[in-house]
Amino acid sequence: MELSQILLSEIKFDLSAFTLDIIIPCALALIFGGIIGFQREKAERPVGLRTHALVCLGSTVFTLISYTGFSSIDYGTVDPSRIAAGIVTGIGFIGAGAIFRQGTLVRGVTTAASIWIVSSVGMALGVKLYYLALVVTILGFVTLSILKYFEDRLINVPKYSLRVTTSCDFTGLDKIINLLREEPIEIKSKKYKSDSENHKKIFTITFSSKNTDTSTIIINKLSKLKDIEEINIY
Repeated sequence: MELSQILLSEIKFDLSAFTLDIIIPCALALIFGGIIGFQREKAERPVGLRTHALVCLGSTVFTLISYTGFSSIDYGTVDPSRIAAGIVTGIGFIGAGAIFRQGTLVRGVTTAASIWIVSSVGMALGVKLYYLALVVTILGFVTLSILKYFEDRLINVPKYSLRVTTSCDFTGLDKIINLLREEPIEIKSKKYKSDSENHKKIFTITFSSKNTDTSTIIINKLSKLKDIEEINIY
């Protein structure tokens, strides 16, 4: 009999402890990962709630398999830390996918770090370190949201409000956003208003940028779009 078959035959699952040992860690993984993911989703990052929740859940499941599934094996020596090490390696590939570069601008590093954090939360849940997982989740959320609030005020990055007036036929809000994201800016808010009386659409976008030339560059790019009638930045 092959070694893999022997190992599988020795794995025993205690269904009586299924609720406490399996459901609770997995449910908490979805909740804790979702909390971090919600912040990323709210910040309009491409990797948001679902990805963070799934990464946290996956890390929890692999850790549970590592430390619970092989706990009753009497044949040979099993190193449960190998699966945990594999989680860290796998998260590296996912995190790399969240980072992209546009010219001299690099985006997604903070999101990649948040994915790394939720994977550690999942591993903590997998070994039943619930308080550690809770503390890390709270600290991660505080770092991403509250510290960002103070960072903006301490560094004092200039904020701008972009007002774009278009014809009623204009449907290219995504084009405007994509053009803005090509520049080293951070979009704070987006608003849309329809002026049916004058047959116009008005888009107001608030953003911050350290580059003083950004406003001129944005105006030049947006002026080339069809159906743009007026552009103001103040």
